[in-house]
Amino acid sequence: MIKVIRKCWSPGVAGNPGKLRRQIELCNQLGLFCATATLPYQLFYYFHGYAMYRGVFLSNSVFIVFYLSVLLLNHLRWHTTASNLLLLNSVTQLFVVTSFVGTNTGVSLFYFSFASVVIFLYQNLRKWAYTAIMASIGLLYLLLQFLYPGEEALTPVPPPWREIMYGGSVTGVLLLSGTILYLLHREVSRGEEELTLNNQYLEALSHTDALTGLANRRALDKALEREWSRLSRYSGVLTAIMCDVDHFKRFNDYHGHDGGDRCLQQIARVLEGMLSQPPDLAVRYGGEEFALVLPGTNAQGARLLGERLRSAVERLRIPNKGLGEHAVVTVSIGISSIEHTDIHPNTDTPKQLLKRADEALYQAKANGRNQVVYLPYQGLAYRKSE
Repeated sequence: MIKVIRKCWSPGVAGNPGKLRRQIELCNQLGLFCATATLPYQLFYYFHGYAMYRGVFLSNSVFIVFYLSVLLLNHLRWHTTASNLLLLNSVTQLFVVTSFVGTNTGVSLFYFSFASVVIFLYQNLRKWAYTAIMASIGLLYLLLQFLYPGEEALTPVPPPWREIMYGGSVTGVLLLSGTILYLLHREVSRGEEELTLNNQYLEALSHTDALTGLANRRALDKALEREWSRLSRYSGVLTAIMCDVDHFKRFNDYHGHDGGDRCLQQIARVLEGMLSQPPDLAVRYGGEEFALVLPGTNAQGARLLGERLRSAVERLRIPNKGLGEHAVVTVSIGISSIEHTDIHPNTDTPKQLLKRADEALYQAKANGRNQVVYLPYQGLAYRKSE
């Protein structure tokens, strides 16, 4: 049912940016609201005495058509014309209907309130223009109070129908106010949700490598700081792995940068497959270098994972013809781990763990590449004592 109701004010909404989309929805909603709110008056005019109230009945029929045509104009993407028509129609109805039935029915109060609300559709209106339009509508309302206070109207409504109509008009004003407040609350909530999602997207984007989809250096630094802080307070272990694609320059020279990008993307998928728990993080460190942060993985588990990673990349069988006809892409891996008891809070930093893993990587490359080297963590205090 809710979906059906929403479809009623959906014409012209799709394909527009958020701010314009909400403005179009509000324009359609107001058009539907006022067309619907006019119907009870029409029923009274028709059944109570159509011959007497024929003029106001036919006028209201025209106004209803104009209110509904707002949806068609928005569907045709004539959004400014739709807003202008809605405002002009409500102001004209305010004058015409009041001249027929007088101000003591409260009808003028309803259409004055509606016309005042329509002004909010003009979000880019300057202050002087907004003030001028509001003042004009207010003056028109006051003028009608003097011109058609009751019996001076063309077809005055007799009591008790006059009082009933006044009560209905006040009810309409309250419904209009409540509806607008509800729509405003809903749009504010929707805007906050969109803002939150956009902020989350931007946050994720700022921590993501565009080529591989892995985390980037910024995310690595934050993860290391977070896990290091946790390890300094509680028992556990933290492992860092550095991974470098062997002879990647020759690969790029032979296969081109597009081929190099595809190669890095394939390796990135392998690294992602090595993550076994939420705190684990795979990072593109820069160029052809990657890194893994593995909280809770000890030295033995890190060695096994490093060997699995090295073997998995080799099994990809990505040709590296820059090295030879049958050569394939391989990686060199350096690993280091630290336990809670090895941290010296005054001297050690998470960057030293990463540096130690990088030293292990350097050894792996110096020893002939396509291998895994593990070096236990050595803090600054330990090195100074050597």
